[in-house]
Amino acid sequence: MRWRRVIALVAVAVLVVGAIRSLDSPSWIFYYRVVDDHTLVVGTVAGPGGWTRVTSVTETPATVTITVSSLVVQIGAGTASGVLVESNATLRDPIGSRVVIDGSSGLQVQRTHCLPPAYFAPGCSP
Repeated sequence: MRWRRVIALVAVAVLVVGAIRSLDSPSWIFYYRVVDDHTLVVGTVAGPGGWTRVTSVTETPATVTITVSSLVVQIGAGTASGVLVESNATLRDPIGSRVVIDGSSGLQVQRTHCLPPAYFAPGCSP
């Protein structure tokens, strides 16, 4: 009888973890700024109240691939609005002339020198 309770608790835990993981999804990175040689700020859009963080940084001699994920739990009806979120990514080696790649899309990320909301204004890109 006791082993049935243990199996039931494990099954519930697996379901809860699976549900949470399904709500945690990669976010597109729209831009990045260089703070210093080893620190980048990446800009994404997430749902209001979401938990957004850098989940992966992979470096090669030519590229830096960054993945940002957002966990959004919404109870009830909501809107399709998003909130700009900036996250820091720390690099092992200096950025130099390496290209930054969005880990969720595989696309190159545009570099900017400007702060939001003007990050794509004329003169902001190198």
